Amino acid sequence: MLRSRKIDLNLLVMLETLVAERSVSKAAVRLGLTQSAVSHALGRLRRAFSDPLFVRTPTGMNPTRRALDIAAATRAALEQLERTIDDAAVFDPATAERTFRLRLSEYISSHLLQRLCPALRRVAPGVRLDAAHFSGDPREDEIIGDEIHVRLGATGTATEDRARLRLVDEKFVVLMRRGHPARRRAMTLATYAALDHVKVVGTIGTNIIDDALRLRGYARNIVFSVPSWRDARHIVANSDLVAAMPARWARDEDRQAVHVATSFPLDDVRFAIDLEWDPRYGTDPGHGWMRSLIAREFLAAV
Repeated sequence: MLRSRKIDLNLLVMLETLVAERSVSKAAVRLGLTQSAVSHALGRLRRAFSDPLFVRTPTGMNPTRRALDIAAATRAALEQLERTIDDAAVFDPATAERTFRLRLSEYISSHLLQRLCPALRRVAPGVRLDAAHFSGDPREDEIIGDEIHVRLGATGTATEDRARLRLVDEKFVVLMRRGHPARRRAMTLATYAALDHVKVVGTIGTNIIDDALRLRGYARNIVFSVPSWRDARHIVANSDLVAAMPARWARDEDRQAVHVATSFPLDDVRFAIDLEWDPRYGTDPGHGWMRSLIAREFLAAV
């Protein structure tokens, strides 16, 4: 049985040229070799494939079916290799055909994908996106291949196994209704912990608050757990509960100014979101383009 890994790939290139030229002398000129070298290579190919590969006729050398099949496969492989090399050198989103894989939290996807997908259709119609949520499995922390992660910002600097771009880095505030009894009190850690809270769960960044309080010997009295910042805002506006949320989501969306935001008593707790990828793809033009698009569309969404 033929073992393809033992065949000199240069011989396959010669076979593809011989099929195209139907002449040893013409193939030699095209390859920049002597006729003797090409004839010797043809002999090796015949032994390797146990096939004559070419039959001499009055009009030249006619390839056998085996030669035609091998040459076609070689030509397809060479064309694919050329496309891969060209794509690695330059990335044109308007003509590119490529699939990117994205892993992100459900909260982030609700903000990002509604902008990212239409943008891709406009500027890169041949690009496909395979997006999945983090499920909580610790194994998902590993970045597989060219996968891009958008996740809660990590502490410290990037490690050798991943590169990182910080998309968002801002402080939390304590949101309460304008007439809340605690509005005019200093928001110390003890005061904050003693209040009744609504917590946004199933999203990014909220558990770090409870972890930080626990380290300091405090715990929040969480009355309601809700799935979104918008839900928390409405509850806070109509109750004496407070909510910790990133400053950008604490701003009033209308002109009624029913909320007030006070300083958060934990200065070292911040709302951060990172873009992460395998450093091996750091110089990949297509990968870099997609990372830039994700960053731009995410920041526009939030």
